[in-house]
Amino acid sequence: MKRILLVFLLLFCSVFYPQTKLISWNIANLGHSKSQKTIHYIANAVRDYDVIAIQEVVAGYGGVQAVAKLADELNRTGTKWDYVISDPTNSSAYKTERYAFIWKTAKLKKLVPHG
Repeated sequence: MKRILLVFLLLFCSVFYPQTKLISWNIANLGHSKSQKTIHYIANAVRDYDVIAIQEVVAGYGGVQAVAKLADELNRTGTKWDYVISDPTNSSAYKTERYAFIWKTAKLKKLVPHG
């Protein structure tokens, strides 16, 4: 359900706010194996976008931490960023992954449903 809401939010933004720049990146196995140099490279590659959708965030050890490191690296560029990470997918242990969305807080706001 959360994933559907996030996809709807991204589609809504792209239709009603066409000036919002969105990038989707399948970063293979984003987790503890990614060095700080790689995180820095990724941040420099995406910093001019407003919303970043990332696939293949490791569901096990290191995935959540790697997304936090990426958001921290993006925050060092002088722009404030926030992020959310999905629950793990319902797949075999080998294919289980998470998704992450990172965005500039000046461009988008996270809405928290009531109830």
